[in-house]
Amino acid sequence: MAVKFYLENRPNKANEHPIRVSICIKSIKYISTIGYSVDAAHWQNERVTGSKYTNNKKKSRIEINNVISNIENHFERYERDLDAKPTVAQLKEQLSIALGKAEEQQEITEEPKKRKLFDDFTEFIHEQGSTCQWAYATLQCWKTFRHHLEAYNPKITYDHFDENGLNKLITFLRATQKLEEKTVQKNFSCLKWFLKWAIRKGYCTNTYINIYKAKFKILEKPVIFLTKEELMKLYNYEVPANGTEVKLHDNKGEEYTKTVHNASALEKTRDLFCFCAFTSLRYSDMAKVKRSDIIGDYLYITTQKTNDRLPIDLNAFAKAILEKYKSEKFPDGLALPVISNQKMNDYLKDLCELCEFNEPITIVCYRAGQRAEDTFPKYELVGTHAGRRTFICFALSSGIPPQVVMKWTGHSDYKAMRPYIDIAEKTKANAMKLFETELKK
Repeated sequence: MAVKFYLENRPNKANEHPIRVSICIKSIKYISTIGYSVDAAHWQNERVTGSKYTNNKKKSRIEINNVISNIENHFERYERDLDAKPTVAQLKEQLSIALGKAEEQQEITEEPKKRKLFDDFTEFIHEQGSTCQWAYATLQCWKTFRHHLEAYNPKITYDHFDENGLNKLITFLRATQKLEEKTVQKNFSCLKWFLKWAIRKGYCTNTYINIYKAKFKILEKPVIFLTKEELMKLYNYEVPANGTEVKLHDNKGEEYTKTVHNASALEKTRDLFCFCAFTSLRYSDMAKVKRSDIIGDYLYITTQKTNDRLPIDLNAFAKAILEKYKSEKFPDGLALPVISNQKMNDYLKDLCELCEFNEPITIVCYRAGQRAEDTFPKYELVGTHAGRRTFICFALSSGIPPQVVMKWTGHSDYKAMRPYIDIAEKTKANAMKLFETELKK
């Protein structure tokens, strides 16, 4: 869904600009005014600014922003319950309903209104998203958290978040939503961030979140990466033609057959993943590499996650992949073919299965408050980010100092590198044991 608010270019007789809304749901678009106008100097990030500002019709900043939030919330709920594409007429009708609800709310002026938590949450997303320059994936995480909070209590208020209420919410996330403990912890961190923001704004007077101590049982998951042998096998793997039946073996040695589909996409996925593994790039950065970013033996990239400007040395393998696509034309001057992250993850699992990366890996975690163990063949756990992890693990185990690797990867401290350093130390220890065994022969 996309609900965007903007000002008309031409002002009205009061020298104010009418606020327009653009609503796009399932590719169906409807644009209209919302019945309010504001001074352009008091409009920023789709909201009215200025604590004491009122427009020509004596409507305050808070009143107008509440109408905007009401429209956003209404269409978010509307889309969530929608099964088929809406018509333009239906979107028009829904906007009328949303505006009608906003007017009804504004008519109740005799008693002070209690702040609506979810309206404030929408403001929080707009403000913090703009200030912190959140990526799309981060916004999706916040949207998911909001859905969990609405599922818990769609009429929840700030008063709920005392010790008892916070304990109940955490129990709900564990027992009802059946989230893993790490995910519960992330959701609680989101709540804490939002409530502290609301306290600073003066929206929330309940400050219990500042002293509440939550306990989470977090078990570190194994770092999924490819070994040197696996990476080179994948890099040199010739993807069979569509319809080819390939005989494979599971981790118990039993034979089965897999039919190849989407061979062209599998080949591109192989190249894109290997490019990440040879350069340390995240998917989000690899998908934006332009030919103009490549100067000589270096790739200069500003990372999407941290906004760091990094020079990355291009090795022979990365250069070969770039050379392969040199004559092809891609949109916006991109240097590589782009496949969506979700699709690439799916293709990558198929590729790794074809390469028989089926070592059993056990994931231990707490789910719904209980310890759980799940075992998967390795290919089911490989995602696009495993390319970056592969680069880091191989670089460290090869003896390249962590501070050098961090210059390539953009890591700012050792905390994020610690899991990889542990893997490198373990790899070195195993290599020394093999060395000792050979000496004793």
